[in-house]
Amino acid sequence: MRFVIISHAVIKQKNNSLFAYEPYVREMNLWLQNVAKTKIVAPISKNAISPIDAPFESKNIAIDEIPSFHLIGIKNKISTIFKIPIIIFKIFKAMLWADHIHLRCPGNIGLLGTIVQVFFPSKSKTVKYAGNWDPKSKQPLSYRFQKWILSNTFLTKNCKVLVYGEWKNQSKNIVPFFTASYRENEIIEISEKELKEKIHFIYVGAFTEGKQPLLSVKVIEKLKKKGVNVQLDMFGDGKKYELVKNYIEHNHLEKHIVL
Repeated sequence: MRFVIISHAVIKQKNNSLFAYEPYVREMNLWLQNVAKTKIVAPISKNAISPIDAPFESKNIAIDEIPSFHLIGIKNKISTIFKIPIIIFKIFKAMLWADHIHLRCPGNIGLLGTIVQVFFPSKSKTVKYAGNWDPKSKQPLSYRFQKWILSNTFLTKNCKVLVYGEWKNQSKNIVPFFTASYRENEIIEISEKELKEKIHFIYVGAFTEGKQPLLSVKVIEKLKKKGVNVQLDMFGDGKKYELVKNYIEHNHLEKHIVL
């Protein structure tokens, strides 16, 4: 089977190996055990391999590089106008090649992928929606648009959309999906805590808009102002890292929040 992945996750190369964001790679390594040929349509970075990157195990992977883009700032918006036709063409060409189409959403590349897949109604597809699927949650317009297309069984055919949580009144192609952290025999009972001493919080994940790392910081800040003895340790990286770091320094939260 020819399997194509459309993703905004940046690919890095080192010693003939391909690396990307570890949770995504671990998941794909399981899927790709059953695939003959794989093509990934994604941006490529020349940055050094970071601690949150991991290698793809399959050696039979071709990369179709596309430019990354975002819409923050006038300069980026103008450059995006020229990038989008190139990206759409490469996504269309890759989907034409594939037997199975796999989209990683939400994200800018995922948004374009959800639009292009409409033109391939007969091809089997899966979508991993790694964001908040709650229909009542406040989200950016691009996220809501992706969710609308994916839920519309007239536009999105022959597709299973894997989402976190079970929600009412969903279309038949929406499949509740949970990432297992432990086997049942590994689960231990946790006794209730009285929370009289320092309360330790932990944030582990990407520093991106969708994950809202700054919200975690502001929660700790409010608890501190109410006199609660708290500490937050944050592990991760991403585009919002410097924003979070500057907020912590500006508001003198270094003693309570560790990056």
